[in-house]
Amino acid sequence: MKQSVSGFVFSGGQSSRFGANKMFHLIDGKPMGLVVYDNLKSAIQADTFFVGPEIDHPDFAPAPRVIGRREGQGPLGAICDVLETATTDFVVFAPCDTPYFLVDQFRCLTESSGEHSVVVSADIDSPHLRHWLLSCWNVSSTRDHMVRAYEAGERAIHKAVTGLPIIDKHFSVLQLTNINTPSDAQ
Repeated sequence: MKQSVSGFVFSGGQSSRFGANKMFHLIDGKPMGLVVYDNLKSAIQADTFFVGPEIDHPDFAPAPRVIGRREGQGPLGAICDVLETATTDFVVFAPCDTPYFLVDQFRCLTESSGEHSVVVSADIDSPHLRHWLLSCWNVSSTRDHMVRAYEAGERAIHKAVTGLPIIDKHFSVLQLTNINTPSDAQ
């Protein structure tokens, strides 16, 4: 039986280190948030959404959006919102500031999912340095666990996943690069 998947790009955050909304920063002439969105959507060939507040920018108008009840409560809140409302077997997450994580890397995450609860990207040179927001989650085996952790007051993803089966997929430092400042994009 084929497993269903959907994609979610986190668009929240204040971009305080960047100095402006980094989703709009151009990477090869295209807003960075759309680069990530298009890479993820191409990889999974399924519904893909932005997660977070409305974006007042014409390039983002056609992209569907999820605004959950935990909006503004950090990444773990957004993960819980998606897991509670997902109608697919798996969800793939990506932050809007990882434009060098390409279609093939997203495919690697989804193809590795199998029955694992969470498939997470990790630095090839530091295998225990996990990038929790570049990941694929089995909805049915993670939803209750993550919501319970959140409702108990946990806000750190790496602590909330304690007890879940996790598989690391290793990628290069460049592929995992977050663009947190304008100089990171050069």
